[in-house]
Amino acid sequence: MRRARFLIAAALSLAVLLGSGCAKDLVTGKTTLNYFGLDQEGRLGEQVLTAQLQELGKKEKKVNVAAGGKNYELLQRIVNDISKASHHPDFPYEVHLADADEVNAWCAPGGKLTVYTGLWDPKKGLVHEGNADELAAVMAHEIAHANARHVTETLSRNMTIMMVGTAVQTAISAGGSSAGADLFGQVFSGGMNLYVPSYSRKNEFEADRLGLIYMAKAGYDPRVAVELWKRAARRKKDRTNIYASHPASGERARALEESLPEAMKFYEEAL
Repeated sequence: MRRARFLIAAALSLAVLLGSGCAKDLVTGKTTLNYFGLDQEGRLGEQVLTAQLQELGKKEKKVNVAAGGKNYELLQRIVNDISKASHHPDFPYEVHLADADEVNAWCAPGGKLTVYTGLWDPKKGLVHEGNADELAAVMAHEIAHANARHVTETLSRNMTIMMVGTAVQTAISAGGSSAGADLFGQVFSGGMNLYVPSYSRKNEFEADRLGLIYMAKAGYDPRVAVELWKRAARRKKDRTNIYASHPASGERARALEESLPEAMKFYEEAL
């Protein structure tokens, strides 16, 4: 009898969660399961970002202006332009530049972005330093992940599987370091913990398309993005690489090129 009451209570809790978490995604138009409100997105992203900045500070890594004044200024301008063209321009966006040799950039929930200087390393980088269109392609892709709310959608699905009614509150109130580790995973490089988001292939394709549209609306040439992704996909697999877990080059190139005519219309309107 006790077990039966437990199962009934669990089923009712799950029903409440499902009923309260279903909504229409403003970005994709699909019905999604997400227990997090938009305000919670920002708080969760802040936890992850704070943990990362603390880790960089422990390793005495330079950040922001100290990591490269001109590059930091360019990043701020690009993020400001693209965020205005996104579906959620009111997210609490902020971008940080960190002096680390990983070829990576990522965006936490709510628009909290971090870029590592390795992204334009002359030998292994994928973006030419100072090239605004190439950098915009990367930032637009990451901002698209935040707008599509891929991280909290994934977390919500996991919560449903676990049938833990208090999981949302626990995740929000958890310490920044543990939240970052749980949501983003970690890459250990040179003794420093660097957060690297993990997305499904479906999410990557969605972010590719949305990012292409966002950068075009913001006045950055979307044709550059197609060429950049082709170049990036030719790199050998490397788990610290921003494109390591992305779909194969041929698939991505074809998908991006299919979206290019639509993106070019927005780009021409923005000029």
